[in-house]
Amino acid sequence: MPELAEVAYYCGCWASGKGAPIKEARINSNVRCVRGLDTKSLIEQLLGRALLSWRTHGKRMLFEFESGLWLGAHLGMTGSLAIRSLDESLEKHDHLALYTDAGWLVFNDPRQFGKLEYYNCPDVPEFWSKLPPEPMIPEFTPDHFASILKRRSKAPLKSLLLVQDLFPGVGNWMADEILWKARIRPDRNAHSLDPREAKKLYRSIRFVCRGALKHIAPNYSDPPRTWLFQHRWKQGGICPRTGEPLERIEVGGRTTCWSPAWQA
Repeated sequence: MPELAEVAYYCGCWASGKGAPIKEARINSNVRCVRGLDTKSLIEQLLGRALLSWRTHGKRMLFEFESGLWLGAHLGMTGSLAIRSLDESLEKHDHLALYTDAGWLVFNDPRQFGKLEYYNCPDVPEFWSKLPPEPMIPEFTPDHFASILKRRSKAPLKSLLLVQDLFPGVGNWMADEILWKARIRPDRNAHSLDPREAKKLYRSIRFVCRGALKHIAPNYSDPPRTWLFQHRWKQGGICPRTGEPLERIEVGGRTTCWSPAWQA
């Protein structure tokens, strides 16, 4: 499933279409990701309007078009955005395709767990400003983090990090990376952290989120080899810090990679 940095990367894939009026819009109205959407109205509104700006929040994207039209997208498990050349055929799972002089701006989702939505308003939709702070911005303070640990004190840390209302954009590999860097095992509960460990975990959350944006978002590159990411799914993978074997367990229904020799 795309996570914070992957979402930022895909969002940027439409950048070359900025300012290019939409000459044709195609939406597959029979797929789950547009369920409840008035596709006919959206197509009519998109025609002739140009893309002005875009932004991300966690695993969500928001695109601003001329005359107060906003298109929201959530990639779900298999969604992606791309721009296809004008002489390139659209693919089977291109459920949204916008024809511009820059190419086809497409939303592709084979398993249809993503979602498209639209809004008509002169400024950013109201709900967007009410979304929780992302872990890498200044508003995600130590006090804010402490309040999360207090409210969810019984939750296993791996499961807690995956709650999107609390840690927008953090997904499975990022949660494993955060806990590995903080040297905390994933099945510990939030209340088990002492102040020193809580401080380490807070710093690790911010480091991994910022690092993911730095290494992945620009061109979909992998994080450095010193990260757990490069070793977590290798057969016989070893911890890059200790050289000892990694293990996989299930925490909250999610497969989790960790280093028993490094995390306590």
